[in-house]
Amino acid sequence: MIRKLVTIPDSTLRKKSLRITRVTPEIEKLAQDMIDTTLDWDHDSEYGAALAAIQIGETIKLTVVRNNFDDGEDQTFLTFLNPEIIQKSRDFTIDVEGCLSVPGYYAKVARANRVKVKALTLEGEEVRLTLEGFPARVFQHEIDHMHGKLFIDMVKDATSLLKLDDKGQLVSVDAIPQEILDAQHHH
Repeated sequence: MIRKLVTIPDSTLRKKSLRITRVTPEIEKLAQDMIDTTLDWDHDSEYGAALAAIQIGETIKLTVVRNNFDDGEDQTFLTFLNPEIIQKSRDFTIDVEGCLSVPGYYAKVARANRVKVKALTLEGEEVRLTLEGFPARVFQHEIDHMHGKLFIDMVKDATSLLKLDDKGQLVSVDAIPQEILDAQHHH
């Protein structure tokens, strides 16, 4: 079932997600809803890489991640419960990131190049993943969601913020728009 995406400035996105203690049919259904919602969002040449449960208003540590980031035709996803980063490389890359909950905006964000992630599968099995490059970025982004953090929180000035123009090209913004400033989490 397709669910409504939670977008800025909704404060739900700032809630901390709770640990899942056991896999229930409700959680399995929620994971499928999240996959349906991501696939429904896919359009033009853009497709959602992953979705955290908080993005459809459910405050639990659940994410669905596309199986193949290079092929938008591949509609299979992997589901991870309680993912956590147990190790991060010190070296990082700055790359463009977007989010289904921050429509129309992108930003150049620094993320660790490599991460080790621990999570549970829907079958309740513990998995450990060593990820690098884009998959590592995706997991850092999704796990941030579970802590109530958004990629725009890392935007310090307008030079790192981008938006889509009428032709669908990424262009720089002159100044950080008020809606982004309002939605940023200031520590």
